[in-house]
Amino acid sequence: MLKRLPSLPAAALALSLGGLAMAAPQGAPVDPAAAAAARPASVSRKLEPPRAPSSQTPSGALKILHVADVKPGMVGEAWTVFRGIKPEPFKVRVISVLKNFIPKQDVILVRAEDPRVEFSGIAAGMSGSPVYVDGKLMGAIAYAWSFAKEPLAGVTPIESMLAERARPIRGGASDSFYVQAGMPGADRASTEGSQLVPIAAPLAISGLSLNAFNEYAEQLKPFGLLPVRGAGGGRDKKAVVPNDALVPGAPVGVELVRGDMSAVAMGTLTYLEGDKLIAFGHPMFGIGEVNLPMVLGEIHAFMPSLAASFKLASPIVEIGAVVQDRPSCIVGDLSRRASMVPIEVRVSSPGSEGRVFRAEVARNRRLTPVLASMVITSAIADAEPDVTEMAVTMNSRLEVRNVGPVQLRDQLFSNDGMSPRLLASSRGVRAMAELLANPFEPAIVDRMEIDVKVEFRRDVAEIVAVSLPGDQVRAGDIVPLHVTLRPYAGPEYTQTIPVQIPRTLAGETVKVEVASGLLVRPDVAKPESLRGFIDNLRSFYTASSIVVSMSTADDGASMRGRLVPGLPQSALDTLRPGNQTRRADAYRLAERTVVPSARPVTGRQELSLVVREDVLGKNR
Repeated sequence: MLKRLPSLPAAALALSLGGLAMAAPQGAPVDPAAAAAARPASVSRKLEPPRAPSSQTPSGALKILHVADVKPGMVGEAWTVFRGIKPEPFKVRVISVLKNFIPKQDVILVRAEDPRVEFSGIAAGMSGSPVYVDGKLMGAIAYAWSFAKEPLAGVTPIESMLAERARPIRGGASDSFYVQAGMPGADRASTEGSQLVPIAAPLAISGLSLNAFNEYAEQLKPFGLLPVRGAGGGRDKKAVVPNDALVPGAPVGVELVRGDMSAVAMGTLTYLEGDKLIAFGHPMFGIGEVNLPMVLGEIHAFMPSLAASFKLASPIVEIGAVVQDRPSCIVGDLSRRASMVPIEVRVSSPGSEGRVFRAEVARNRRLTPVLASMVITSAIADAEPDVTEMAVTMNSRLEVRNVGPVQLRDQLFSNDGMSPRLLASSRGVRAMAELLANPFEPAIVDRMEIDVKVEFRRDVAEIVAVSLPGDQVRAGDIVPLHVTLRPYAGPEYTQTIPVQIPRTLAGETVKVEVASGLLVRPDVAKPESLRGFIDNLRSFYTASSIVVSMSTADDGASMRGRLVPGLPQSALDTLRPGNQTRRADAYRLAERTVVPSARPVTGRQELSLVVREDVLGKNR
């Protein structure tokens, strides 16, 4: 496992973390011998080791400055990286202590007195920069104001961070942990400038087109992230990183996407002891026990901005896993590896060779579908960037652990290329979101594969009207239902669908709905287990089908995963007693006719009709 070796010569300290990361299985401790064996023969670059500030006694005990002993006017040093991986100090002065800033935690207010920081202000990516006073660790820079005229920052006391480091791991953290809406950062747009808020983690993104980046940047901001384009991934696996690179002030990040696309939220390491490190000084999502990849980063530039200065960074190598995401910091464990969801996208089109894109995304109930959609959009946009009429057929396959594959099909059309919003509506992406949010048990998606076929043609029609020969029909008759469709940039045409009126509908007023198969879900019972939930996902109509549904006020019942239609009231009363909650659910009876369409269709229309008695004058 990764440890500091202060007594070894510099040559012995050069350890290839790139080879180490490739050799270590997920969730297993790192073996230094295996890492050495996996070291590449050739090296493309060698990063300069940083100089680490010291806050330990000769015996190794940590010297800390307790918040109770902090006084206004104290002068100290904060350490952060302005370029490369080497931390540099800058002067800070204590202004005051804000008592009980968050529940049970004070925040120390400091002012930076260094020309670089006075010019830029407190920048995104400085979260976690350790602050020392008289050789004692006081805490980590974690809070700031946007548009501030003074380089003021809030420091999280080290006592609060060490308490989170000591918190035991329950061992039950799921790969599909949940992130609630409105987590830290969700309301920053309306409050920044007037409140001291957590410094945003710059989310370095690469591999996305400009349009895709702009759209997904808006979706990621509520997570407390500051999307930055142009320096996300492209790890140099041949890079030799000194073993003492992990020191207070070094750039560390949380990896959300890696591979042909990359997204890494970057911050700063505050303190490391053994295999445990603490960083950021504030939460990332604030969700407690987690399992996310942690990487060592490299800073390319310190970017001043009137709105929000930030560090332009990229990951170098995976070093461990984030195991705690708490109010005062994130906690990393160098002996662990976090699993991600592999995604493979294969894109083909007439007259061109198919292209394959591979990436992995972090496991998160709310964030994984967004990241998966981002990967798929990027792959299609890179393979077929034309902004024109485009018909896309997507075949998705999700491998669900202990359940098996879920295979889905989408037919999409756009008159200006594929957009993130259009792809987010696809069954594959929706199924990922629904699986991770299912109410029964954690669903672990081991892999996602997408086959995309792109055709440059106008291939969609909208249902604009439906009609019958009259407003009354007889039970048992087969009637012609005329469906008017309007193709994109083409004349309207009519498709006639023969529909049989069931004899059981005699004397009823019936609602007839005609819709694209994309908008209709088959009649399925309410699931009572994860397997039933997945079976329902597997049931769907395609977009190149027209679905005619006839519904009445008659009741049927859904009971223990099965549909029981057309029940008399006495049976319904028995299945839905008033003295218990576990009972049959009512549903409205529907008769369905499904017919193929010459092209994918969109939209829906409906009408009402009265069903007369059949030709024998009896209701059957």
